[in-house]
Amino acid sequence: MKLLNYTTLYLSAALFVALGLWSILFYFQLLTKIKTTIDEGLANNKILIIDHLKDDPVITPQESFGDKNYIIRNISEDEALKIRDTYKDTLVFSGLKQIYERTRLLTTAFVADNGQYYEMKVISQALDRGKLIQQLAISMLWLFLILLLSLILINNLVLKKTWTPFYQLLNYVKNFSLEKEPSTPPSKTKIKEFSILNQTVLKLLKANANTYKSQKQFIENASHELQTPLSIGINKLELLAGSGNLTEEHIQKIENVIQILQRLSGLNKSLLLISKIENKQFTPQETVNFNDIFTRLIDDFQDYTEYRKIKVLFTKKDNCQILMNKNLAEILVLNLVKNAIFHNYEGGEVYIELSASQFSIENTSNTSELSLDKLFERFNKNPNKKGSTGLGLAIVKTIADVSGLTVTYSYTSQQRHLLKVIT
Repeated sequence: MKLLNYTTLYLSAALFVALGLWSILFYFQLLTKIKTTIDEGLANNKILIIDHLKDDPVITPQESFGDKNYIIRNISEDEALKIRDTYKDTLVFSGLKQIYERTRLLTTAFVADNGQYYEMKVISQALDRGKLIQQLAISMLWLFLILLLSLILINNLVLKKTWTPFYQLLNYVKNFSLEKEPSTPPSKTKIKEFSILNQTVLKLLKANANTYKSQKQFIENASHELQTPLSIGINKLELLAGSGNLTEEHIQKIENVIQILQRLSGLNKSLLLISKIENKQFTPQETVNFNDIFTRLIDDFQDYTEYRKIKVLFTKKDNCQILMNKNLAEILVLNLVKNAIFHNYEGGEVYIELSASQFSIENTSNTSELSLDKLFERFNKNPNKKGSTGLGLAIVKTIADVSGLTVTYSYTSQQRHLLKVIT
């Protein structure tokens, strides 16, 4: 949900609650005002009725309202002195509508010209509270709709313009890339808070860009500087081992050192590769046909698999094509196939299956089920495999993450390790 819509939603809810509370208060104030007006009318009506009755030589008591709006009865002087003008709500049966209606009732007393005291009760017209509440609710609803429409217009015309610097900064951050030159920074604003935010974010992004460039250059330089002496050292040791004046023990020690240096060289290349992948240096993308890649790599490993009597079963259910960097695709498949063969036992099996949306590699192994939490960690390796660097599956996971793929692991009922790559 956009910020403006989010603000509008909460303001609308607050406005609805405020109008609801205000309408309740307004209803009671309006009801009080109506009662006051009705009471004033009853008082005036009382005076007119009394004046009319005084002109009548014979005042006839009346016990029901009937077609008149008052009743009258004889009372004693003591009773008359105790009566004060009182107003209250009451229910009066309407003979016309055959229902009880809520009205205002005035109770008073007066003395006629003949000295007789009378109690008189005067009623007003029916007070329909239900209709009053209904009309008030309709008025409040229309008021709320008008205010809501005004709020939406204000948000989209006034507040949207106010928040323009924020959206410019948001768009700038969204399109910012460490690998590319920064685009045009957001324009300056007179709003102090947004100006401070712009300066802070731009300063932070600039610092991150400089740090990224420094780290990238350091990794490349360090890898290059390490790779060169390692290659030279391996070559010299190989030349030394080829000389004829060394004992068998010395040659064996030289071979051990060469293996250590080769493993160190492999670690160096793998770590550099992971760094390049994470820094998204493999940006060009194209539709990659994984059927071709698997076919080629299986053929490349054929001599090794035949030597170890490992059977590779390759099933192509459909043409697997994924949009990603081709070099990363080949590295991904290479590490998966190499992992399945390298961690297999002699006479084992590897099952490779491709479909339109995924491919899987399943292999036999002497190891039991692996821990999913540590499977894709760097340097997580089988201690029984001396040539393993522990970076193969870490590279696979890194490539999958930057390419928008999902890698899953499971241990099947046939005691085989199954890795799936899903688009």
